[in-house]
Amino acid sequence: MNIIIDKRPLFLLLILKYYKFVAILFLALVFYTLLDFTPENISVAGYRTILIFIFAAVLWATNLIPSAITGLLILVLIPALSIYPIKQTFSLFGNEPLFFILSAFIISIATEKSGLSRRVTLHLLKYGTGEKEKLTLIVYILGASLSFFMPEHAVSVLILPIILSIANTLKLAKGSSNYGKLLFLSLAYGTIIGGIATFLGGARNALAVGLLQEIAGKRISFLEWIRFSLPLVIILLGTGYLILRHLFKPEEIDLTDVKENIVKELKRLAPFTFKEVVTLFIILFAVSGWMLIGHSGIGLGGIALISAILFFVLGVISWEEAERGINWSAIFMYGGALTLGTVFSKTDAIEFIMQKINFSNVGFVTYIFVIGIISLILTEFVSNAAVVALILPVALKIGASLGYDLKIITVSNALMSGLAFALPIGTPSHFVCYSTNYYSIKDSLKAGLLLNFVALLGLYICIKFFW
Repeated sequence: MNIIIDKRPLFLLLILKYYKFVAILFLALVFYTLLDFTPENISVAGYRTILIFIFAAVLWATNLIPSAITGLLILVLIPALSIYPIKQTFSLFGNEPLFFILSAFIISIATEKSGLSRRVTLHLLKYGTGEKEKLTLIVYILGASLSFFMPEHAVSVLILPIILSIANTLKLAKGSSNYGKLLFLSLAYGTIIGGIATFLGGARNALAVGLLQEIAGKRISFLEWIRFSLPLVIILLGTGYLILRHLFKPEEIDLTDVKENIVKELKRLAPFTFKEVVTLFIILFAVSGWMLIGHSGIGLGGIALISAILFFVLGVISWEEAERGINWSAIFMYGGALTLGTVFSKTDAIEFIMQKINFSNVGFVTYIFVIGIISLILTEFVSNAAVVALILPVALKIGASLGYDLKIITVSNALMSGLAFALPIGTPSHFVCYSTNYYSIKDSLKAGLLLNFVALLGLYICIKFFW
């Protein structure tokens, strides 16, 4: 038996083992040291808010600690540094967008647990198994359309087992089959594009609307959001599929066995159940409410909460099932992000930043484009909700001082931050598909960078002709 002795110095081994702790300790020391230095033309509260903002940004970007813990840390630091009273800080955490996000998770879980989403998915896929191009197009459109009503990562998790079954039936080679690349990238990109269409596709959308309301007192209704997002969604859906088809031309494949397997799966399904009927009606109730009365006193969050409660009252799901399915990490992160964004707007921190960056000679289209580019780049490396939390408060305050349309600023930031096409780490739905190993980062970069360019071109078209 050979024993390998590591001859590296002990202190180096300890650093390698505990590098996260060392990095956090270093950041904490830098943060503590900078507290004593306050620049001119800014209050102590404003300066310390900027420090927390940068500290949180580094933690979110590096994931040295879980994103949820960073969100909770913000709640502690704000009152601890005498920026804002503790009661008011904690009250900012429990706001309407947070409960909308919580309700959206419950709606998604109920749709999956009732079996409705699986039934719809299998029926739609059955019609696309005759031709390989038709199948990939249905996967692409199905991922996008379901993401209108469910979080995009939930949609990818729902459809992925079926696509894996298809890939196994066809014996597609991981990493080398163009048809495998096309199938899984179609699912990833379809869900990403569909996720920006409504408030339900991604919590970043509700977060952006919440920040606009908290900072500027303006609301974007459910229908307004769709009016803003739909032109960009249509542009991306059309060009995205053409790009994928051009880059990954599929090999010759026989889909006979796939169709037979899906038909067998459908036959094994139980008849349409009471839970599925109830789920369908509750979803229709929620969407109708958001469209018709979402702008009223009850708000989007109130309608979402009523819909979520109905799933429990009518026995569609149990609390235990909801508790296991809710992404509590996202809840805590978004709560912390919203709190920081609101406090940021209540101090003179943004005014100080505005003094350092001169936007007075920048036109409206250029300003929106700059926000879009920054958001699109950052979202490839940082959580899309973190991009909204970091960029939007500053963008809104500067935009307000220049007299720009704050709704367009909000939508531009939120839409671009949801389009992480190039790198799988940018969004969970992309990472889930990438983890199957049917395509590489090189493949996603090749297609994703082209789609990023299309996204910016689409943003320009929307600003000039639709918004």
